[in-house]
Amino acid sequence: MDAALSFAFMRRYKVKRKHLLLILLLVATMLLLGGCGVPREGVDVATTPPEGLWQQLAVWPLANALIWLNDFINNMAIPYSWGFAIILFTIIIKVITFPLTMTQIRGMQAQRELQPKLQELQKKYGKDREKLAQEQMKLYQEAGVNPLGGCLPLVIQMPVLFGLYSALVALGPRLNDAHFFWIPDLGFPHFTEGLTWIPTLFNEGSYGMLAGYLILPALLMVSQVFMQKYMTPTPPAGGDGQNKMMTQMTTMMTLMFGFFTLQVPAGLTLYWVTSNLLQMGQQSFIMRGSATPAASTAASGKGAASAVSATPSATNGAKDESSSANGAVNGSADKPVRKPSRRQRKKR
Repeated sequence: MDAALSFAFMRRYKVKRKHLLLILLLVATMLLLGGCGVPREGVDVATTPPEGLWQQLAVWPLANALIWLNDFINNMAIPYSWGFAIILFTIIIKVITFPLTMTQIRGMQAQRELQPKLQELQKKYGKDREKLAQEQMKLYQEAGVNPLGGCLPLVIQMPVLFGLYSALVALGPRLNDAHFFWIPDLGFPHFTEGLTWIPTLFNEGSYGMLAGYLILPALLMVSQVFMQKYMTPTPPAGGDGQNKMMTQMTTMMTLMFGFFTLQVPAGLTLYWVTSNLLQMGQQSFIMRGSATPAASTAASGKGAASAVSATPSATNGAKDESSSANGAVNGSADKPVRKPSRRQRKKR
């Protein structure tokens, strides 16, 4: 997940900061309450029927998919089967949503190319916000760019994130002591504990275990910073304070996501970090294989101009050389004749 949705939403609809904060708090509430319908001690999803439409459509299918992937990896005698099952699950989700991701990235790239024109509009209509919004939408329509085109992958990922969280809570007994490299338990911590587990482990002197659980949230925050800086188009310069608000929202969202991951199972954070890394890899692949037409045209134009400018230089150089050679020949032919000396004149 990235800040593309919030930035595009703010630009298109001029959402105020307090409204966006309300949206973020709503998302946080949905995430934390997503596992409330599942007992903390977990359930046997293989024998227990789901309760409600949410568990039937999302939680139980995701839990059974993770169980199948874990059994598949475990049968291959690969260690850390639950962790690799979550990573493989993330890869499958990213492959399925790759066409949407490609649309999102190309939309971001198109918005990045429009930034010079958006900056011109900002300078021209900076004081008239209504006129500025109209001209911006006109520019988007002429360029065939949808400012909210990058929101669809995020909209699809959110139910997966909430469903996976509930599925990990339901799989609680199976994830007990499910190590993954430095992570002691992929099913810990639980949302009902809040942040109380941090001082508890600290007071017990379990510093290694505490560090093991804190590394993934730190990696998530770092990946979020790279995601938001790498994927979000540079906002047009303006004096309305919108750029400053976007920077503040980027920082706030990163800190809020890090705070979330301190209260959810480590398996969910593993999914989140893996998803961010795959997203950055997909973007690098797409952008490397699709150079923008404008850039290609500009590059070819520069190359042609260089060739044209080089040709006269070479011609002039050739002319200079030929003129020098002609000068040498003419110089030898036009060499002045000496006058006869006095003795020669006397002899004559």
